[in-house]
Amino acid sequence: MSQLPIIAVTMGDPAGVGPEVCLKAVRSPKVRRCCVPLIVGDLEVLRLHARKMRLPGRLAAVAPAGLPERLGAEAPAPVLDLANVPPGERAFGEVRPALGRAAGEYVERAVKLVQEGACRAVATAPIQKEAFQAGGYNFPGHTEFLAHLTGGRPVMLLWHGRFRVAHVSTHLSLRAALRQVRRANIRRAGKIFADALRAYLGRPPRLGVAGLNPHAGEGGLFGREEIEEIAPAAEDLRAEGIDARGPESPDTIFAKLRGGLYDGVLAMYHDQGHIPGKLLCFRFGERGRGSVRGVNVTLGLPIVRTSVEHGTGFEIAGKGVADASSMVDAIELAARLARGRGKEKM
Repeated sequence: MSQLPIIAVTMGDPAGVGPEVCLKAVRSPKVRRCCVPLIVGDLEVLRLHARKMRLPGRLAAVAPAGLPERLGAEAPAPVLDLANVPPGERAFGEVRPALGRAAGEYVERAVKLVQEGACRAVATAPIQKEAFQAGGYNFPGHTEFLAHLTGGRPVMLLWHGRFRVAHVSTHLSLRAALRQVRRANIRRAGKIFADALRAYLGRPPRLGVAGLNPHAGEGGLFGREEIEEIAPAAEDLRAEGIDARGPESPDTIFAKLRGGLYDGVLAMYHDQGHIPGKLLCFRFGERGRGSVRGVNVTLGLPIVRTSVEHGTGFEIAGKGVADASSMVDAIELAARLARGRGKEKM
């Protein structure tokens, strides 16, 4: 049997649901069929979560070089133990600088593993941004930190089945994000997105380009960004052989994506793409509990990186009720993208 790709799975903030969803996900038959998941984290924190929530399965501290080609159903979950959380800092649902620092160290080590060839991709559990910055990492979030570590220029992609939406900008205020709606930025993000879709689909993709303003500006009545920036960028993409259509009205383009007209949509800013994506991927009941699907993919990096599409869930940390579906999806997609990486650079 051929060797499965090794995926580095970062534990996330130790006080959140990251350890829980990692423990659940690496036991998933769906995950074990497609890769060898290696949790990069703190073994004692993982054991604490497992004991408190009575999560099944054993854990084993390992070195990446000692991993098997595949894991059987009952094999212990492998952990690269950084042992970087002191006993006094093991808490649930609390913002602590030491835990933010530990979460950043998991990401640094996971990226290094991929750069050294020990792992094929990184799948990340959530960090708590306040703790992350208090721990000494002056970055808005994972995406910008990964760009710093790898030298890449990231493009954020929300992926759930046929729903694939990339974004021209990431974590910015709306005012700052609107300043990023420029021809060169749109062209660059669209090209990276189209290349990624082509590598995944094995054919040229159909790319929808969202407008910025209501009704895509209505011929300039509601704004001129479509005329001066977005339409010229779409023309540039077509000149490069990409089937890019738009700008289309942002209140209808996502319904067309869901219906199959497009293979992906390029959104102009974070919430324009994330609101329809999370409406599709998230399910909540009257008490606020539910399930979360969807994967955050960072394109434009020299490595493959995926992540859950939810936060640290401090309010439910330690209760054993966190849904691991998004973590399972993130690991599986990381493995699939890693296998296709050699065909075409993401």
